Amino acid sequence: MSHDPYPGERPPAGRPENPYDDAAGRSDQRQGTAPYQSVPPHHQPYQQPYQQPFASGGYQPGYYQPSSQAMAGTSAAQLSLIFGIVGFFMAGFVLGPLAIWQASKAESMGVPATAGKILGWIVTILNVLAIVGLIVFFVVVFAGFGASAGYST
Repeated sequence: MSHDPYPGERPPAGRPENPYDDAAGRSDQRQGTAPYQSVPPHHQPYQQPYQQPFASGGYQPGYYQPSSQAMAGTSAAQLSLIFGIVGFFMAGFVLGPLAIWQASKAESMGVPATAGKILGWIVTILNVLAIVGLIVFFVVVFAGFGASAGYST
């Protein structure tokens, strides 16, 4: 009991129905291609590019790898800064010259160590002034006692 409202528009048997076919049963051929392609466009699955294993130093290729001289220079610069700061609080007469020496060593390796060198000089100068001041103080004190020892009443 099915009634076909459009009996002349059915496709022939064995051929699937395509809504884009024209009246003669030809498919729409725009720009020389079928309206739907049965084969998807060529896609390659994503692949990681080949990567060589890391160098023996543990750094990735292409990354900055400091030389042993640069690392030694950085260490000397840090030591000069530490010696300069600690020298303000204790043993400045020893740590000041050590800070200057480490800063010079760092600068000879191409690493700037200005802060350590300046702190080393400040600590050294302050300690020399302190030692000279102590010597002058004791000379004045002993000279005063020696001068007052000659007076007796």
